[in-house]
Amino acid sequence: MKSNRRFFAVTLLGVALSLSPSFATPTVADLQRGAAAMSNALAKALPFNSTVGLNWSDAYIGQFVSLPPHFGFGIVGGATSINSSDVTALLKTLGYDTSSLGNTLPLPALAAEGRIGGFILPFDIGLKAGFIPQAAGEALSSAAGGLNVDYLLLGADVRYALVKGNLVLPKVSIGVGLNYMSGGVSKSVGSDQSFDFNGATITAKAPTIGIDWKTTTLDFKAQVSKSFLIFTPYLGLGAAYGMSHVGYSVKSTVLYNGTAINQTQINSINAYLQTQGIAPMDITASGISSYYDVNAWAIRAFGGLSLNMFVIRMDLTGLYNISDGSYGGTLGVRFQL
Repeated sequence: MKSNRRFFAVTLLGVALSLSPSFATPTVADLQRGAAAMSNALAKALPFNSTVGLNWSDAYIGQFVSLPPHFGFGIVGGATSINSSDVTALLKTLGYDTSSLGNTLPLPALAAEGRIGGFILPFDIGLKAGFIPQAAGEALSSAAGGLNVDYLLLGADVRYALVKGNLVLPKVSIGVGLNYMSGGVSKSVGSDQSFDFNGATITAKAPTIGIDWKTTTLDFKAQVSKSFLIFTPYLGLGAAYGMSHVGYSVKSTVLYNGTAINQTQINSINAYLQTQGIAPMDITASGISSYYDVNAWAIRAFGGLSLNMFVIRMDLTGLYNISDGSYGGTLGVRFQL
């Protein structure tokens, strides 16, 4: 349990939301520009991250209807990276000092996974699922000073063996999969957050600030592997098309120059943003939010090595996102026949 807490405590925005508030007063235009920049960055980062799991060393595990039947199950954990400059603009606008952040930030992933061999035709089917149980989430929030973290990963794939492999030839497969991932972090700030608008001040009273994301990806991949005694090296290429929904929310009583904001003032703010070529925000008397729907491809290379000890396999996998130059890695342990 303690390792899970540490693992999720370093999530991308969990780190940032735990930093000290800054004192600069940003504008509502800054807020929207930062949200748009973050959304575009995560459009490639989220599909890449959602492909963590089911990257087994064997390009094809064999038939289920055989002796012995071929199947396996285990767990995998790891992280992919994102350029910190792509998200710091929004974080600064939301009131946090990001000077201590490095050039990259981690997007963690954790899942249970299983795979079963096919029948008649040379294919196999994989399933994965990862989430934070309620008790673990409450413990994490307490350990992280009130930071709330949500995480869900679901996925499945089917791989077809073009070459089954033998003593000389490697295994070669192609596959297609579907992944869904959602997540977010939020924290009660405890102090008022203010934003300038044409000489006026928009204030969120002691808000809860959150950043949320979800993505659905259609994933295509090809893989080659070859076993040598107790080792199985493997290489693959993948292309994931992600349909992502990303944004922020500031839940609070919203004031305009010290009084409750009204619809005329909301219309004025959004009209100004549109004249600046900036997407309008959703504003009510109880909060501010903005969400973007962004679709993008994430082309990746992956590969690594497994250590095979009887029916136990340990996979170490490296990931590289060709689309934006980010990278990642995973470690998995599984039972496999």
